[in-house]
Amino acid sequence: MTTALVVVDPAKRTVVTFTLKGDPWPTIASWAQQHRYLPRDPQTGATKLFQKGSGLFTAPMRAQFTQRGKEIELQAWVHVPLLTRIMSLFLLPQEMSVRSGGFRAMVPRAIARKAVNELLAQVGAEPIP
Repeated sequence: MTTALVVVDPAKRTVVTFTLKGDPWPTIASWAQQHRYLPRDPQTGATKLFQKGSGLFTAPMRAQFTQRGKEIELQAWVHVPLLTRIMSLFLLPQEMSVRSGGFRAMVPRAIARKAVNELLAQVGAEPIP
């Protein structure tokens, strides 16, 4: 099996790297359950993807965790479904970073940022601005 490193566009996904001692998955699973993030595929090996929401009332919020040695890479973003993009005349991109700033998808980005910042505070990492 090979591992490919892909450069992530910061406008599409917020990437944070932090270190956890011991097994990180119980801490991450507890956080996901507390904030109603449900597991999605892929859930194999060192990568776990979680999603909050279905896109009915707000855009789905996603958080992907990848373990690389002692470091955990967190990618957080808001996924905008095709129907929502059509209704917005494609003003909304398919993926949006959870960082603050701008008015597009402001509510789901703020909800996702708040949840992710709670996890980052729990592990002693810098919050997402």
